[in-house]
Amino acid sequence: MNKNAFVIGTLLTCSAVFYHWIIQETTPTPAKASPLSKTESKSVSTNTLQPKPLHQKQESRTIKSITPEPIDSESTPEEVSQQFALLSQIYEQELQYPSYSLPLTPNSYSYLEPNHFTEIALPVLDGSHSASLGLSKYRFSYPEPIRVTLNSDLNVDHIEYQLIDIETQKTLASLYTQELSFEFSPKQDWPQEVRIKANISFDQGDDVLTADFQFSNPIAFVNQVSAPYSQGSDMIIPLQVDVKESGLYRIRANLYQSNGKPVASLMNKMPLTTGEVTFELKAHHSVLKEKGSDFELRSITVEKMSGFPDEKTHYGISKEQSYPLSSFDVSSLNNQPYKMSEEEKERLDFLDEIAHQ
Repeated sequence: MNKNAFVIGTLLTCSAVFYHWIIQETTPTPAKASPLSKTESKSVSTNTLQPKPLHQKQESRTIKSITPEPIDSESTPEEVSQQFALLSQIYEQELQYPSYSLPLTPNSYSYLEPNHFTEIALPVLDGSHSASLGLSKYRFSYPEPIRVTLNSDLNVDHIEYQLIDIETQKTLASLYTQELSFEFSPKQDWPQEVRIKANISFDQGDDVLTADFQFSNPIAFVNQVSAPYSQGSDMIIPLQVDVKESGLYRIRANLYQSNGKPVASLMNKMPLTTGEVTFELKAHHSVLKEKGSDFELRSITVEKMSGFPDEKTHYGISKEQSYPLSSFDVSSLNNQPYKMSEEEKERLDFLDEIAHQ
């Protein structure tokens, strides 16, 4: 075996392990795309609408900011090492912020809109026209209605909708309508992965569109947010949570200034027992500089993490879309810079070691 190829292969294997290691705690849970249903009719063209992958534009520990340029088989070990040296420098710079409190900008779209469903117009009727199915969000929670809208420049005679359990292919609901928008009322026992199948009769012919979404029966509820207080370098924000199922929970929320400008993405993990409990989020002083004293929490995401392989993540909800916080004196915080954790130091040392291979 060529020595250079062996060295490069080894480095790439290490990079893949590190890549998974470094982002698993710092990026939002992505929208999960599902494969095309195998039961679709072959007599019509079938288009699947799924959430568009969300680009990581965050100016912190994100996929885009830490991914090196593609390395091909012609690269020399020295070129590979240079790539990892650059990666190490970027990661070290980004460690000025703790993973539980990452700065946000208006371009941090995947963080600002964690439950966004991107509507995509697809060709229909042999590509001569286009149509799309629109949803207000990607993940719905019982008992909120699921509103589906067909958008097209074609005249529509009628639509036959089916809501299908992706795993079992069982039909959950069906509907014949001549309206372009319709609301489905979900049942509490619906599965997590659901597909909408729309058999559409246009004036000029028939076609099929599908769109996938997630459904959850909430297992925890954020009921209120208490007044923040200072603790060392962090502003502590207590959340009052009503937990229906015990387990390891991760809660994410976005901190905004009262004028609507994004400040930071906050995240924490805690084991929770059933009942009324307090869950704490922390905002580091480094993201609060010159941001005033009035803040609010938005886009709260509650996840009960899987406890064993193949167990699905379950979700909770927030009773309110936003929570204004009591005025907070940022000057009460310790201004010492963030000190990386032992795990983060190990990651940085790992990168440095690869860069000097």
